[in-house]
Amino acid sequence: MTAGLLRAEWIKLRRMRITWLVLLLPAAAGLCGAILPTLAAADAVRRFGTRILQTVDTFAFPQSMLFGLQIVELLGSILIVVFITSAVGNEYGFDTWKNLLARHGRRGVFLLAKLLYALAAVTALIVIVPILVHLGMLVTFRAAAGFDFPLQAAPDGWQTFGGAWLLAWLRLAITASIGVFATVITRSGGAGVAIAVSWLLVDALANSLGAAFETSAWRTIAPFTFNFNLNALAVYLRGDAGDVTLLHSLVNLAVYTVGLTVLAMLIFRRRDIAG
Repeated sequence: MTAGLLRAEWIKLRRMRITWLVLLLPAAAGLCGAILPTLAAADAVRRFGTRILQTVDTFAFPQSMLFGLQIVELLGSILIVVFITSAVGNEYGFDTWKNLLARHGRRGVFLLAKLLYALAAVTALIVIVPILVHLGMLVTFRAAAGFDFPLQAAPDGWQTFGGAWLLAWLRLAITASIGVFATVITRSGGAGVAIAVSWLLVDALANSLGAAFETSAWRTIAPFTFNFNLNALAVYLRGDAGDVTLLHSLVNLAVYTVGLTVLAMLIFRRRDIAG
């Protein structure tokens, strides 16, 4: 992959509003979500005194940063889908993808460049937003209550946050891969969004129904959903045994990330003007 291709892709992406929305909306939501409950906690401390500091401990690390990760996962899944489907779909909408027909060998790299920018946005979000949330809580509490809330980390705080960080990154990376695949097979950004969002909803529904009805067909389907395997991986990261083997979880997650991306690249390489 050449630096020129990445630069050309950035020129296009920086002109898209969704590029900046992906970065700014979770950050703004994280700050709002940090400030409002912190003000309520600070007000409770002012009224009832420091005897409720045990409750305030929930704002200390890693809880505050885990809250930031939850915001990223909630908003990021939809925003990353819209971002990657727009980046790929615009090439079809403006017929610029046909310029690649004479450069067959670069088609896969062309898609990979877009996916790399999506993964860069994912990484930026799960690094920046939790830090903003933690700092927002710290500064707000200090300003409203007059002293800092407890800063000491839980004994396994870094391990807990590291596992949650990895799972959040994988979830959004899978979302990006699904978005790329859905857009390539439909050759439309709008259709790609519809399929990708539907896929995310059906996956979550199948996983939930599989957990609720152990004797139903959903129980058979659930172990092959990415939500199920992310949950299984989370169990193994805590040092416990999951419902499926670690190998099963890793293979399925690899299919959703690497597998869908490779399949999208193969389909895109075989496209011609007629479709």
